[in-house]
Amino acid sequence: MTAEASNHTARSAATVAGADRDVDAEPLFRFGLLADVQYADDDPRPQIDRYYRYSLGKLAEAITEFNRHELAFVVHLGDLVDHDLENLPPVLNLLRQSTAPVRQVLGNHDFLSRTGPNGVSAEADVFSAFGLERPYYAFDVAGWRFLVLNTNEVGVIAAEPQTERWLQGRQLLDRLAAEKRPNANAWNGTIGPEQTGWLEDQIEDAGTHGLRAAILAHHPVFPDHGDNLLDDHRMRERLPDFPALKVWFNGHQHQGGYGEHGGVNYLTLCGMVQTRRNAYAIAEVYHDRIEIIGFDREPTRTLKINS
Repeated sequence: MTAEASNHTARSAATVAGADRDVDAEPLFRFGLLADVQYADDDPRPQIDRYYRYSLGKLAEAITEFNRHELAFVVHLGDLVDHDLENLPPVLNLLRQSTAPVRQVLGNHDFLSRTGPNGVSAEADVFSAFGLERPYYAFDVAGWRFLVLNTNEVGVIAAEPQTERWLQGRQLLDRLAAEKRPNANAWNGTIGPEQTGWLEDQIEDAGTHGLRAAILAHHPVFPDHGDNLLDDHRMRERLPDFPALKVWFNGHQHQGGYGEHGGVNYLTLCGMVQTRRNAYAIAEVYHDRIEIIGFDREPTRTLKINS
């Protein structure tokens, strides 16, 4: 780690520990944030700044830091491996060292197979390997409902080539390309009608019970980017109709980023696999804000929460 990175990590850790903070303003809870570990037993690709084997050391460093704090959970926002489920065991072994429960979000690379005959792993095999009974789910923590999405459901990411599902995904991508949308890329996906209905019901139910809602997904929605959810514009125009929803967390776009639209915060976590440097964060949840305490490449920032 560079001296600059070490200093940033030290400053961030001190902030988490409570330095220069009002002692009366304790967070409701904290949780850990990771994205795009994207491990593989592969040589680095410096031309795209990806260092696959380095991810194990980076992840070990993040888990060690997380275990220094009382966290409600840790979430990885997709692309735990770069390709093939054979790369998964060493990463899962590291995650088992977390003292906080680990929540998984599926990313596009988690379905990619270089060894299988169809270029993708079977969905049932992916769900099982990640210990997921279903690819999207909800859980509640201290007045918040977290909604984990499977944004690989629609598109060509997880579908076997030339199947009906794949052809429908290909038609969607072709339509977006004709509209000159920058996100008309095969590595992007979105959610289907059933999952959309489930999501909206969950947010409505959260509001009815006085809970705030946060989405945990792989693909970004805002600002515009070539890595965005395939129906990003529709999604971000629809979500402000649900007052309980306050934030969308995601990975996928390795450089990270932030935007606010219609009262919803959209935070993209930096990808851990990108560059030789690390990237992860601890989120401190308060009534009026979420403090993102960034480590190394991940910026520290404040997400304001409207009542």
